[in-house]
Amino acid sequence: MINQKKLIFVNIYSTETLARYLLSSYVLKSYLRKFLSEEDLDIEILNFSNHTEEEKIFEAIIEKNPDYIGYSCYIWNIEKIIKIVEKIKEKTNLIAHIFGGPEISEKRILTMPKKIADYYVLGEGEIKLYELISYLENKNKKNCLKFPRGIAYWENDELKYSDSTEIIKELDEIPSIYLNGIIEKEFYEGRQAFLETQRGCKFKCKYCVYHKNQPNISFYSLERVFSELENLIVNKKIKALRIFDAIFPSDLERAKKIVRYLLELKKQDIKLPWIYWEFTPYHVDEEFIKLTGNLKYKDNICNSEEIKPLDMPQHYSGMLKDYTVINCIGIQSFCKEALTAVSRMYIGSEKLEEFMNLAKKYNIALKIDLILGLPYETTNSYLAGIESFLPYFKNTDHVLNIHRLQLLPGSELEELAEKYQINYSKEAPHLVFSTNSMSGPEINYLSKLTAILFRILNSPLRKYFMNAKEKTGKSFVGLIEEICNKIKESDEFKNTKLVKQDSVDDIYWNDEIYKEIPSKWLINLLDSF
Repeated sequence: MINQKKLIFVNIYSTETLARYLLSSYVLKSYLRKFLSEEDLDIEILNFSNHTEEEKIFEAIIEKNPDYIGYSCYIWNIEKIIKIVEKIKEKTNLIAHIFGGPEISEKRILTMPKKIADYYVLGEGEIKLYELISYLENKNKKNCLKFPRGIAYWENDELKYSDSTEIIKELDEIPSIYLNGIIEKEFYEGRQAFLETQRGCKFKCKYCVYHKNQPNISFYSLERVFSELENLIVNKKIKALRIFDAIFPSDLERAKKIVRYLLELKKQDIKLPWIYWEFTPYHVDEEFIKLTGNLKYKDNICNSEEIKPLDMPQHYSGMLKDYTVINCIGIQSFCKEALTAVSRMYIGSEKLEEFMNLAKKYNIALKIDLILGLPYETTNSYLAGIESFLPYFKNTDHVLNIHRLQLLPGSELEELAEKYQINYSKEAPHLVFSTNSMSGPEINYLSKLTAILFRILNSPLRKYFMNAKEKTGKSFVGLIEEICNKIKESDEFKNTKLVKQDSVDDIYWNDEIYKEIPSKWLINLLDSF
């Protein structure tokens, strides 16, 4: 049609998160399609890796000749998006650029080049984007709609913004991207799919930006969730499912119903995919853990004792074989003062022991998250926490997942950076270099110890490590420090990043270290103690 307008969504995803963050644009498209037909508005989604050259993204966008472009802005892509928009504006001013996503807040907009975007959607985007498109399509007509709330824009040199508390209360109002075919099946069929069963979070962690745009928890209906699960597991035969709710059992009884539905599929001899979900020990009870354990395909699994060590990551492959569910547990720190500073729940030793014993009793697999570099965390408290926690890993396949702290733009912790003396990178990934309680050299040192711990603990080398600990009587930390010194002393490793660089981050210790420090060398070292 001659008068048909075109909206393009531009997704620039990171290699680690891939499909999870492809979803937002498809959800927006699905919602817009409720009100706007293809004749009203042509909608297309372009997906690019963050490694794609800016010129190629620019050319692909210009070729589509869009009237509107929506950008999903995240910590890993915002700088690239800004450069691409600048390049597009050099060629044409006839396109309306719309920024949305976790990176977009009033404060964050003020740090960007002025008027880089025409409109900024803050918070939950479905209703606001529909109202914005409707406004733009009708603004030159009589009885024009009022400019929608929840969207910022520049007027001369002043940022205009009227807050909106309007959210979708019944999430089923958003058509399912899997059931209506909005998302291309090649993104998930026979592969990994990402599913949201709720929105919002009970926590208000200061290092996070998610909860700022989700003041309450709302749920998709169980009927909707069951239909999506059946479609993904039975029809599309996905290999893995990541349920990316902030806290999957935030409504514990509802979560149990979902687990029971999965158990019914299993009873029908339907092969379940790997399933990832998140919670803390305070959100579950013994019945939930038992139900989760029943999803396994074997009893008494201990892959770390059986599989052969390789010079590659095995913790998300061989070590988790037959578990079905990977339970992601956010502990973050064992230092109460550090957790209080970032408004995160502290898990006491008694509760932790109770939970870890239940995990062992029902043989479920845990991925335990910790953060290196929180304010008030010291070298001593960090290492003491590691020392107290490592005994729980003996004869298990649990994964210890540690991240370097990132100071996300727009987070409350960013506003407290001066108070907590946080020195951090102003460019993505915004890694923290030092805090009020941990110097730069200390974080650098701990980053290397953490890398070695990752290499050994999250692999079949775990049994050799535990044996060396018992044989020598050393502490876990003492043993890791001795291994670190042996690596530094060896000419074999003098050109590795672990030795040459001042510090390493979680991208390194999740991948590259497995290639740099061979399993055979580590086994020989551990056996020699």
